[in-house]
Amino acid sequence: KSIVRYADGCTAEMVAMPSGDRLTVCVSSQVGCAMACSFCATGKEGFTRNLLPGEIVEQVLIAQNDMGTRVSNVVIMGQGEPFLNYGNTLAALRFLNGKDGLNIGARHITVSTCGILDGIRAFGAEPEQFILAVSLHSAIQETRDALMPRVKNQTLSALHRAIEADCGRRVSLEYLLIKGFNDDDDHLQALVDFCEGISAHVNLLPLNNVPGSPFQPASKHRVDAFIRTLERAGVEA
Repeated sequence: KSIVRYADGCTAEMVAMPSGDRLTVCVSSQVGCAMACSFCATGKEGFTRNLLPGEIVEQVLIAQNDMGTRVSNVVIMGQGEPFLNYGNTLAALRFLNGKDGLNIGARHITVSTCGILDGIRAFGAEPEQFILAVSLHSAIQETRDALMPRVKNQTLSALHRAIEADCGRRVSLEYLLIKGFNDDDDHLQALVDFCEGISAHVNLLPLNNVPGSPFQPASKHRVDAFIRTLERAGVEA
């Protein structure tokens, strides 16, 4: 994990993750974040500014140089909401993907959004086959609103329609399992129902403890129950 300091003194976080013959780099698209998700440490920091295309790419180059090996995968899952910095993010992705850039395959580049509908629609119309990840975290509206208050106006039904109609490729649904909050059977069934009609892979995430946060990780028993139930319903998890 690294902190990258830019010319104006702003900093952003990036993570290099080696695994076998792969090197995945998780990069930030903004300095801070305006989304204020209740479980997220970055959200408590607030928003400072968008990163420029070169500043996003620079994170990948730093990781590649530090690790001494070619980057094979990039995930835009660091600080910030990439679809609120859409133009700069897409310009960075095209350099990472391009033959005159780093020549990383489009299907090895993933962009994660909180569910910005205009961004999902625009992203689905792009010619490249970049992968979309959506931070879902609950398929029950009231729970999701509590976790992600800045997307209250973008309902789950509208999100489902956008994924179904506009994405045109398999989507990764990110689901942070939080003890006693979104890990019970009602939330599990709602997640199964949400996956109907869309091509989705559910990525169940362990919660990281954040100082001062009221949230705790779900038990391994509940994680296993989610995986088993989703797979029985034909959803890869």
